[in-house]
Amino acid sequence: MAYQVADASGLIFMDSGLMYRAVAFGFQKYGLKSTESAVESFLVNLQLKVTCDQSGMRIYVDEEDMSSMLHTSRVTELSSRIAKLRQVRDFLLRIQHGFGQRFGRAPGVVAVGRDMGTVVFPDAELKFFVTASPQVRAHRRLEELRKKGVQSSFEEVCDAIVERDRQDSERAIAPLKKAVDAIEINTDHLTPDQQAAIILRYIRER
Repeated sequence: MAYQVADASGLIFMDSGLMYRAVAFGFQKYGLKSTESAVESFLVNLQLKVTCDQSGMRIYVDEEDMSSMLHTSRVTELSSRIAKLRQVRDFLLRIQHGFGQRFGRAPGVVAVGRDMGTVVFPDAELKFFVTASPQVRAHRRLEELRKKGVQSSFEEVCDAIVERDRQDSERAIAPLKKAVDAIEINTDHLTPDQQAAIILRYIRER
């Protein structure tokens, strides 16, 4: 849905969740645990490249495109754990701010993430807090995974979503919460096209 909004409005699409997944993939690749003291030196040496444009977003780890490898249940679980680490958040915040500085004014950015409106871009012109039940989100994620050739079960995906919500809401650093000036949209009964149409209407009115 967010990509549809970016595409229809000519804006750059940025998904911060993919960035956290990429770092989690790096942790998994090199056998690090999220509590290890070596996190900071690992991040200094991590070859992470993110490209965002109107055709989408690509993630490269060690110069290899890992975009299609970032949605396994293991990476999902690990990404929530590493999101609690200050070093990881500071590392990715610099990358996210870089995209905001480069594209924020022209053409503009559609940024997706759990702290976009509260921490990363608190002065964004428009903020949306998009919600849906874990069951609906699990069905949607399963469809996304199937399109990427990733096999999983409904129970596994739904449990991962519930656990990630719990961890992200309870973490001390940049917890998941609605920005006070965000527009809340429940999407349980909306198609992606309907969701995009609602947000595009707000953009055009602004």
